[in-house]
Amino acid sequence: MEKRCFSDQRRAQRGVSRCLLSLAFAALSSAPLACGQEAPPESMTLEPYHPLADGAWWDYQHADWVERVTLKATDLDGERAFIMTDSPNPKDNMRSDATLVERDGRVLRIFKQEYLVEPNADALLKSSVDYGVGFTRFDESWAHEAVGFKQTPEYERVETPAGGAAKPAEARRHTFEILSLSEQVSTSLGTFDCIKIRRTKDWQAEEEGGDASDAQPKVFWFARGVGKVRELNLDSGKGELLTDYFLPNDLLSDRGSE
Repeated sequence: MEKRCFSDQRRAQRGVSRCLLSLAFAALSSAPLACGQEAPPESMTLEPYHPLADGAWWDYQHADWVERVTLKATDLDGERAFIMTDSPNPKDNMRSDATLVERDGRVLRIFKQEYLVEPNADALLKSSVDYGVGFTRFDESWAHEAVGFKQTPEYERVETPAGGAAKPAEARRHTFEILSLSEQVSTSLGTFDCIKIRRTKDWQAEEEGGDASDAQPKVFWFARGVGKVRELNLDSGKGELLTDYFLPNDLLSDRGSE
């Protein structure tokens, strides 16, 4: 099946090489072994559904605007971490900087700062949120579970308004359910084979604070070596769809197949 090429020729050549390598490995794995021939590795290292790489970015088409999400490497008390920044939402001019880590295959949001970004003005911090053990964004182990599998990780959330005192800690949890392990999602880049996850909240709070979006039931589609491809808000019916992305170095991947 033809693969969509990268805009940069060198990256395109690398993507084709990786594709050929995967096909060659698949053929080798299925072929009978000759006498004295060593068996190939049981499996090649699979690319993550939620890749984390310094300098990576993704563009998502919303109903009337395009959001860019970027990653920048950082350090969190000696732990490898990344700052995920999204472009301001034109509806309220708010953007966020979220600190992410990967622990045992689980991508977690540990800390987030919300900023008001007005034209011709410096970004103004509005609030900071600490997530204790971490708010789950994705768990790579889900790919090894059956459709219908559910998981409900818990965390403690503490919000601090800019210049104010921290609010009381809130115990929160979300339930993640696997809806499909292989669903095709069509985009302007091509078609991606995705795992489909539904996330619903499992708590009651008087106010959602700066994380109102986290309280809404959503469905997510992730593709290996790419990241989030699609998101759908089940309450509003609104969503976002991947239109472009960049993953540097060893995380470069073929884009969707046409």
